[in-house]
Amino acid sequence: MEKRQTCDLAGIWRFEIDKEDRGFAEHWEKRRLTQTITLPGCLQAQGYGDAISEDTPWVQSLYDALWYQRGEYAYAQENGTKVPFLSQPPRHYTGKAWYQKTIFVPEKSDGFVGRLTLENTKWKTTLWIDGECKGSIVSLCAPHVYETGALSAGEHTVTLCIDNGWQLPYRPDGHGVSDALGATWNGVAGAITLDLFNHVWIERVKVNAQLPQAVIQVHLKNETSDTQNCIVHVQDTVHTDISADAVYVLTPGSQICELTLNYPSDTLLWDEFDQGLQHLIVTLSSISNALQGEMQSSITQLPLQSKEMVSQFQKAVLQTKEVTFGFRRAEVKDGHFVINGRNTYLRGTHFGGDYPLSGIPDCGSAYWDKIMKTVKTWGMNFIRCHSYCPPEATFEAADRAGVYLQIECDMWNVFAPDAQMNNVLWEETKRILDTFGNHPSFLMLSPSNEPGGDWLMPLTDWVSKCRAYDSRHLYTIQSGWPYPMEPYKITGTDYVYFHRSGFGIQPGGTIRGPRGWNGGDYRESLKDISYPVICHELGQWCAYPDFDVIDKFTGYLQPGNFEIFRESARVHDVLGQNKEFVYNSGRQQVRMLKEDLEANLRTPYIYGFELLDLHDYLGQGTALVGILDPFWDSKGYVTPNEWRQFCDETVLLARIKSYCIDRAKNATISIPIEVSHFGRAPLQSVRIHWQLEQQPVTEYTYGEHGKTLTQIVFQPPVLCGTLKQRDYALEKNQSAGCIYLNMEDIEPNRVYTLRVSMKVNGRIVENTWPLWIFDSSKLNPVSTPDESKAESDTHETVFITSDRFHAETLLNEGKRVLFELSYEDTSYDCPPVRFNPSFWNSQMGPTWARGMGMIIQNAHPAFASFPTTVDGGWQWQSLIENARGLRVEKLGCDCITNLVQPIDEWNRNNKMSLLFECQVGTARLMMTSINLEQDTPQAAALKKSILSYMKSDAFEPQGQVSWKQLSSLFEINDVMKELGAKIDDDSLSACLDGNPQTFVRITGGYPYSFIIQTPQKHDISGILYMPRQNHREHEGELRSYLIEAWLDGTWKQVQKGKLSSSYEPKRIAFLQEVYTDRIRFTALDTFSAPGKSCFWAMEPDGWYQKEADPDAYPELKGQLPQDIFSASVINLLLAEEEETAVWKKRIKQRKLAHLEDSKKNSKQVLNNLQNVTSEKSATAEIDN
Repeated sequence: MEKRQTCDLAGIWRFEIDKEDRGFAEHWEKRRLTQTITLPGCLQAQGYGDAISEDTPWVQSLYDALWYQRGEYAYAQENGTKVPFLSQPPRHYTGKAWYQKTIFVPEKSDGFVGRLTLENTKWKTTLWIDGECKGSIVSLCAPHVYETGALSAGEHTVTLCIDNGWQLPYRPDGHGVSDALGATWNGVAGAITLDLFNHVWIERVKVNAQLPQAVIQVHLKNETSDTQNCIVHVQDTVHTDISADAVYVLTPGSQICELTLNYPSDTLLWDEFDQGLQHLIVTLSSISNALQGEMQSSITQLPLQSKEMVSQFQKAVLQTKEVTFGFRRAEVKDGHFVINGRNTYLRGTHFGGDYPLSGIPDCGSAYWDKIMKTVKTWGMNFIRCHSYCPPEATFEAADRAGVYLQIECDMWNVFAPDAQMNNVLWEETKRILDTFGNHPSFLMLSPSNEPGGDWLMPLTDWVSKCRAYDSRHLYTIQSGWPYPMEPYKITGTDYVYFHRSGFGIQPGGTIRGPRGWNGGDYRESLKDISYPVICHELGQWCAYPDFDVIDKFTGYLQPGNFEIFRESARVHDVLGQNKEFVYNSGRQQVRMLKEDLEANLRTPYIYGFELLDLHDYLGQGTALVGILDPFWDSKGYVTPNEWRQFCDETVLLARIKSYCIDRAKNATISIPIEVSHFGRAPLQSVRIHWQLEQQPVTEYTYGEHGKTLTQIVFQPPVLCGTLKQRDYALEKNQSAGCIYLNMEDIEPNRVYTLRVSMKVNGRIVENTWPLWIFDSSKLNPVSTPDESKAESDTHETVFITSDRFHAETLLNEGKRVLFELSYEDTSYDCPPVRFNPSFWNSQMGPTWARGMGMIIQNAHPAFASFPTTVDGGWQWQSLIENARGLRVEKLGCDCITNLVQPIDEWNRNNKMSLLFECQVGTARLMMTSINLEQDTPQAAALKKSILSYMKSDAFEPQGQVSWKQLSSLFEINDVMKELGAKIDDDSLSACLDGNPQTFVRITGGYPYSFIIQTPQKHDISGILYMPRQNHREHEGELRSYLIEAWLDGTWKQVQKGKLSSSYEPKRIAFLQEVYTDRIRFTALDTFSAPGKSCFWAMEPDGWYQKEADPDAYPELKGQLPQDIFSASVINLLLAEEEETAVWKKRIKQRKLAHLEDSKKNSKQVLNNLQNVTSEKSATAEIDN
């Protein structure tokens, strides 16, 4: 029977929060605490700490501290403060808290020494036993383990002080310390145990396993002052014939006993395919009788050759310890990851330590088994723990599932030669390796995410130290940043982990994003690199939130951010479309991710990726970047089978330059096919089949209750073929041949699916790509608006115009009008639309133009000859890029039929349109902000389809809109150019360009005053001020202002006031119209708040929170947020008659410019014809 006693200390503890930091000075360890709390658990979940408010001191730097002043986040604040940038804890507290418990040591353990273990806590703990301090531990990465010394039988008081306040100058955004994912809890997670030992015990066991041998290092501790005679026995629990014994004469202190186990050469290895796990029991026994004869020699270790020798001794078992390991060999060869001799591709996701239900790290198996199963279900084999080391249960679940882990030292820090942080890093590194190093899933270790400072030398040294200390893992110098050298010059690491190299493809030598899409890759950014590369934080494309997820937050984290977004959606009249938004934005997200992943797989040198993220990220502005929700459940817009077409051990790849093909310009399309294969074994004699498929036909029946789906009829393939039979190694960039599509065999103005497949080990591996085929030779030339008055056929005449006055006249006459509103004539309330979804999220990276997918009424007859699905597709990319989203909420919801609705990002929730129809009086209007005149077959096809519908009897819009309502969508963006306006400060001239995607920024301190002058006097009714659109903290946004006009030889005030804070344009109406050529604009102040003057700053030795005090920091004078003014647009607002005159002038100028362009084009066409004639004549002479 084992002499060790284990006391489980879970349960009720006495407790007191130490908000004023008085506990140490007042010796709380010597008094009886009065409140109670449950451990494991955290105090915030049990009603302690401060209520969430506008003044909560969040531990993070990547957010807007004045969020509560912004109009975008004024929603859902009636029942307590809700923050938009994270899912918030129930309460907030950083600092010291004291925990106390009375324990009982039984008589049989009298005098035993204790070892108290806190499985998971943060950040600093201090332990007292009966008022005597046993030490302090500062660590985020591993259990806090204390040696208590000898404990007598009877009662003892255990007192803990846990301090989750700031201990070291870490970056506040690291996942081990930040509020972003709820890491500022105070308490204990997992096991809380007190082990009582009879003075000798096993500290830890290290297994170095390389088949056929496993070398077992048993680290022993002798707490007595005498030598102790012991036997160490190691037994495999499954293979009874595999064991080893050694006799030890332990001197006082710590020693290592090393034994070797021999395994059969066919023992199952551990990797993603096979989870061969070996289970050992290590037994430490004392020997009661004195050693005799030669066994009393001075040697401290003696192997036992037979079981008979063991029987000589009377043994008492002191301790047993279970150990699990696997035979897994990881190395880097020829630029590849090689695991157990097999080339390996790491397909992974990010994990940042988010536990929305428990708050504290979940140390149970169920939670982690679900995550590992989910990762494998979605074709992945790897998890990167971003600036975070997870609990033991993570490693155990990954061992069972065959998932590789990259661990990081809970750091996002600054490093430099000889810096103290290097020592902190090394101590945390040793804790991680010593605690979790036996797990075969623990494949990789990185010191830090995106390090700051002069990090290269100290982190290269760190890799060397790690290799010498523990050779079982792979090590990288850092995760995230480019190296200060060309890729081929990088040395001193096992692998490279970044998202850009600093060289090659711009921006920044990128190895992710659109520059490698459309059949391309990123090889130029990695030229001649000798190490395998993992792409850091791939993806990050957002999808719109499903507000049903709010009901799943039944634990620690509160969904206040989602509640704000939901109420915003309700106010903007888009909440009823939530399910459509989720599905359609999700399909757009999947399009982007497919391109990202396939480009990654096509790129030489890259042998892995970390998706950010497979599941949604709840902090840093709420980054809904996952195809799974925060609880690792599917969102329902992509299935694992579809996902694994482009994310699996075997993926078929195509190099398709464009998904939109003009048949008139391409007689044949060639599509190279490649194979990326990293399965269990190479593939032999595989044939790849391909076919070009038509879209299935959906048939309906119509009755009194509307239409009912009857059947889906699948069409036979248009073209098909088979590529040459080949073998495929465990490698990428393996050519499979080329597919040739003869365009003459393919009907245009349709969408097709290219399906490529092969049979691998009894299952079908396939991938698909959409192809939109157009034929510009069969599309009527697209007339520019107002170039020809109208288009007509046997039905009705349709007038096409971009002239607002012409459109108004036509509508007053009851005509059918296609009104193409040009970009520069659209109201500033109508931001541009992007095809690509928001990257990460628009709180962290705001922009004026945003994308989140689209909703298309694809069954509408306007699209009868333009192929589209309800969620769009690549054929829309060039059409909607830079189109303005028309704010139709201003027109009324029931007034229009919205045919193409862009989905706005959830922080803004504008209800918009790119194409809608309505009635204006007796007239019928189709209005669009899409540039249908662009020289693409998609534009021509869409315009032809729209016009065909408008000419037909089916064109019967239902909603009624007045011209006055429509006029709210018009605004002259470059009015200052039209007026010839100048500003007296050259540094501010950019704010007169009318473009909200540029900005001006000046420092020095308020007030700022400047004069806008025009060559002639005008009737001016106000000023439009548009804040800078791309700063998450609204830096320099104007609050208070004074406006004066030069009248009768003096400056006279025409308006003074305060603005609200938002990214929306601000129209400041004067008290009355003024006739002048000069306006003086004085910015009086920006948005600020008392007590909000602290900021995080990176110093040479770390991150510190500073008070924004120019007296203390003279370099900050005039540079603080309250000193900065910024603007993207400042325009004069003209009186109605003046504005009309400017409109008519610019329309006239536009027509003249178009006429000039037409003359040039005609001349060019004539020259081309003459050149062709000359070439034919020359050819004829040669032939003769």
